[in-house]
Amino acid sequence: MSRLLLATNDSSWEDRVRESFEHTLNGELKSWGPADLAAGNSAMLRAIEDHGARVVAIGPGLDSEAALHAAAALDRVSPELCVLLVAEPTPELYRMALRVGVRDIVDPAAELADVRAAFDAAIDTAARRQVRSSASVKTETRRTIAVVSPKGGAGKTAISSNLAVGLATAAPGETVIIDLDVQFGDVGNALRLAPEHTIADAVRAGDALDATTLKAFLTGHPSGVYVLCAPESPADADLIGTDDVSRILELLQGLFRFVIVDTGAGLDEHTLAAMEYASDIVLVAGTDVASARAVRKEVDAFDLLGLTTQRRHLVLNRADARVGLSADDIEGTVGLAISVSIPSSRAVPLSMNQGIPLLEGAQKSPVSRSLGELVNRLAGEAPINSDGPAASRLRRWKETR
Repeated sequence: MSRLLLATNDSSWEDRVRESFEHTLNGELKSWGPADLAAGNSAMLRAIEDHGARVVAIGPGLDSEAALHAAAALDRVSPELCVLLVAEPTPELYRMALRVGVRDIVDPAAELADVRAAFDAAIDTAARRQVRSSASVKTETRRTIAVVSPKGGAGKTAISSNLAVGLATAAPGETVIIDLDVQFGDVGNALRLAPEHTIADAVRAGDALDATTLKAFLTGHPSGVYVLCAPESPADADLIGTDDVSRILELLQGLFRFVIVDTGAGLDEHTLAAMEYASDIVLVAGTDVASARAVRKEVDAFDLLGLTTQRRHLVLNRADARVGLSADDIEGTVGLAISVSIPSSRAVPLSMNQGIPLLEGAQKSPVSRSLGELVNRLAGEAPINSDGPAASRLRRWKETR
């Protein structure tokens, strides 16, 4: 398998790279001439997987915008790779390249010793990333978390999106959220995303859908979480069957440590298909009688369907609302102890309208502390690293907005 992949049509550049390594690379270097380097191009991702590449050098001779889009796609779906951009370096290009995850820019006219040094540094970086990725898969528990509510308006999507961002902060690059409210899902808006692809595109891939192809349909968020968004049109919901949901979740479980499923209201066929893969269920309840009784009916339905092996977590949303029901009343009605209570706050609808989850910002607010408690509970009590790489990316991202 080759360690290095040159994404370029320039054969003279391949000759220079081989010369810089004194013609010792043999089968470790491959050149691939892509016809289209649009962001998320599945052919490029498949070429990388086929060649077993660890370092990808994009360019020379390519449009800078297309090359940067390709680099961003690689950083989004394969963060263990190390990406180099081969182009004449400028301060502005460096700024844009670093923003999309490029490790370095290599001048195609550079001295051979400098070319070799850039590639050697990238190979070392890729090796360290691979070791960390392999160790993570071997030692850390994987969880698929279905967030459910029998009725709309309970705050399910706000909780799902914050849970995903919080887990991505604790485990950057290892968290994905899938929006299974296939008619009216709003996770994309909750995270201020403009997705190029949705779950409908993944379903349209048919038998060609595999782990590599599925990555191309994910949308990245600066927190480090990946998102499989709901279709743009409710009509596309008819394309998505239960077998499709099962296949997609099976693939995501193999790719990510944490899979968050934001379900539709009630118990539709997509939610039930997802429940078969869930390790944890987060049940969102309000403080009114109707909500508590509906959640109890949902719990009873899980029992009747044999969905009893999943860990159940009862989240009481808007817990301080003065409507006459106490926490004890709700626990007695639902038949579960409350795992986390989230207070009411105007900040929640504001954050949803702005598309900026609360766990991106002021983590000392009462609501953020409660959401953080839920994150820690589902991360296996791992503390949120507010100064880690993902948090740093969030700060840099917000500075540019």
